[in-house]
Amino acid sequence: MKFNLKKLGTILVAITMVASLAIMTGCGGAEKKTDNKKVEKKTYVVATRGTFRPFTYVDDKGVLTGYDIEILKEVEKRNPDIKFEFKTMSVDAGFLGLESGQVDIIANQITFNKKRAEKSIWTKEVNNYTSRKIAVRGNENNINSIDDLRGKKVAVTASSEVARQLEEYNQTANPKIEFVFTDKGFTECANLVITGRADATPQYEVTIDDAKKILGLDIKAVGPVIASDPTFFALKKSEKGQALADKIDATVKEMRADGTLKKLSEKILGKDYSVPQLKA
Repeated sequence: MKFNLKKLGTILVAITMVASLAIMTGCGGAEKKTDNKKVEKKTYVVATRGTFRPFTYVDDKGVLTGYDIEILKEVEKRNPDIKFEFKTMSVDAGFLGLESGQVDIIANQITFNKKRAEKSIWTKEVNNYTSRKIAVRGNENNINSIDDLRGKKVAVTASSEVARQLEEYNQTANPKIEFVFTDKGFTECANLVITGRADATPQYEVTIDDAKKILGLDIKAVGPVIASDPTFFALKKSEKGQALADKIDATVKEMRADGTLKKLSEKILGKDYSVPQLKA
């Protein structure tokens, strides 16, 4: 029997092509299978006050929102392996939760505190810069600066950074500021001022404006900015906490670069607080 070498060559080429297609199809199928594989999500518990509008609060539809909350929701979108479970509680309870392991992260306009930083991890990227002013009743015209608070009753949130700053100021003040402490945040501080149980309260400028315009409270911001501090997220001091902090930092840095952080601030806070604010 004679072999047709030309015909044999054609058959071998065809076999090679079929084999190649089979391999490519197999690889493609494997790749598709990998792409469709679900990413395993890790759930992290977030402690937040939930009553600190416009940073963390429940809207009219019963949904938790606010500047700090929306940053973390964006982190979720950009990191499919992360899921946040939000739980409302005081800041003090949040830090206790970090130590006990019941909380992974605190989102509540956290400003740096050396004592607390010894027991927790802090993100490095700044969420926003505070712009704190003195809030007084609508008909109050004699308070316009920190010096005007001497001899007056001032409402502050216990264990807050501004309370620490005013207590430091009080060491040399004469007469001294009389503090009215609360653990219920801005809402109670504002109520103490409006009802006359306190003369003033140092609060975020945007929060004061929000309370006046949206809630209709008889309160106003006076004088220059008395404090402008960067805010961060605080996390559980552990390898897991550090890994999460690194991911949040990378994402917030990306959000700052692509303009998302600025847009969130302008939309929720009224202007760009992602950059430092002027301080008197």
